[in-house]
Amino acid sequence: MASGPGETHHTGSNYLANGALTYDVFEASIEHVDLATCPVDFDSDANFCRMTLAAEMAHVFVFSYDGAQPLLAVKSYELGDGFLPF
Repeated sequence: MASGPGETHHTGSNYLANGALTYDVFEASIEHVDLATCPVDFDSDANFCRMTLAAEMAHVFVFSYDGAQPLLAVKSYELGDGFLPF
């Protein structure tokens, strides 16, 4: 069965309008930790960051504070002795 963007079905599926991953969907769907600040590449006043661990790497997800809080970027780091460079 085909569905249009932005629809929600009784199965609990959320269809993303315009293909954007919003923080609400990320928060409910992906196990993560909140970061107090973003890596220096990103303005912590305009963005907030969350981190996941997968495939022996740390993945920082950067979301905008604006509007529906869309995902703006993902930056991945190799884990080295448990140290992250930010």
